[in-house]
Amino acid sequence: MFKKTPESMRLTLRALARLLAYPDAELRAQMPALIDALQAEQALPAARVTELQALVQQVCAMDPYEAEARYVDTFDRGRQTSLHLFEHIHGDSRERGPALIDLTQTYERAGLFLDGKELPDHLGVVLEFASTQPPAVAREFLAEMAHILNALFSALQSKASPYASVVAAVRAEVAVRSAE
Repeated sequence: MFKKTPESMRLTLRALARLLAYPDAELRAQMPALIDALQAEQALPAARVTELQALVQQVCAMDPYEAEARYVDTFDRGRQTSLHLFEHIHGDSRERGPALIDLTQTYERAGLFLDGKELPDHLGVVLEFASTQPPAVAREFLAEMAHILNALFSALQSKASPYASVVAAVRAEVAVRSAE
């Protein structure tokens, strides 16, 4: 039997973006609702949602300072697990600046403008943008980053990070959508 591909990933992409945000008190309070949104949209397989639910339960059960410290250790200490996607390609080289400008212009052409809180290549921002686009545009946009997502997933998995489940969900969406 063929599984019908969901018509929309809007809520799912936004929930995944939020799950990759810094786990402050506001986000920890929102986390159960993010799982509810994933379950409601049903764009991800149940097993993937279960993995994400385990991440949420783990983060919410931790001491807040420990959850925040683990997040910083995971994403802010080392290029391999950086959520800034162009860092995986360009590092701190001069090529990163023009790439960031190009990405910002892509967002602006779609009528979206960054608020300055995060760089345009942050995976959360990328997912937020993709969530605003028609499915075909979102698929193509995310598929262009598949190699970076694969490297990020592998690095998170090698650290046994529960955040690997979020990147796995994005990778699965890219694989499903690219196969259509």
